[in-house]
Amino acid sequence: MALGLSACDDPPTAVTTNVSYGCEVLSNHALIPNGTQTVESDYTVTAPQAVKPGADFEVKIVPEPYFVDGTPSDYGTVADTSQLKWRVAIPTGTTLNSQSISGWAGVGASTPTSTATDSYVEVSIPGPIPSNTTATLPALTMNLKVTAALGSTINQRIHGTSYSAFGLSLKTKVTGTLYGTINPTFNCFPNPSPGLHPTRVSNDVNAPTITITTPADGATYPRNSALVADFSCSDGDGVGVASCVGTVADGATISTATAGTRTFTVTATDNEGKVSTKTVNYTVS
Repeated sequence: MALGLSACDDPPTAVTTNVSYGCEVLSNHALIPNGTQTVESDYTVTAPQAVKPGADFEVKIVPEPYFVDGTPSDYGTVADTSQLKWRVAIPTGTTLNSQSISGWAGVGASTPTSTATDSYVEVSIPGPIPSNTTATLPALTMNLKVTAALGSTINQRIHGTSYSAFGLSLKTKVTGTLYGTINPTFNCFPNPSPGLHPTRVSNDVNAPTITITTPADGATYPRNSALVADFSCSDGDGVGVASCVGTVADGATISTATAGTRTFTVTATDNEGKVSTKTVNYTVS
């Protein structure tokens, strides 16, 4: 998920969030009432932790693989899914420069498309997607321009506030019911609607840097030898380091009681919440 960013020197970070949808199930048969259902999906969003005012930046949203169980039941068998649409909100504090989709597989013969409105981007997958197969849905990349003020936080979200203003919609084909083949439609909105990836509007677009002196990356230390952690974190001319935390504290003893390959990790956070992590590998012989 490497992205070319004009506004952030640090690599973008990826955040995976579970979104719970409240769905209205619309029956297409006079004898079958409408209903409601809850569905869930994970989205991985890759975006910078910070961008400068007025800058352009990219956000990539990847939905989890799509799978529908087609096992026959007393209520029928879900044969396939078609007309699947999911919508991503254009974040408050930004305008959309462009959007694109990529990376789909197993979504049926028709080609997915993306379209934009003033408030969201819609990804449409005509399908049909057969049940009992795992489909890779298109990843959406949006190129955005910052319009929010310095100090603001831009947060990506799935679009939708009601069944009519949905964030996810799909039609299923169900065979073997008491009424023959039916095609219910699901219209769903995130309830609640979580933030998927915060991006700070800041003049400091770099997370803190981390230096690990001991243990040294790739080094070998004898079993039961004395080993003391030595690391530091710096934010240069940025907003300052809020915390600098290692596997053990700086200056603390690292156990070498057992032999094997080990890792040592330091996580640094600055005063705006930007985070960096560094890990070294070493061996106890």
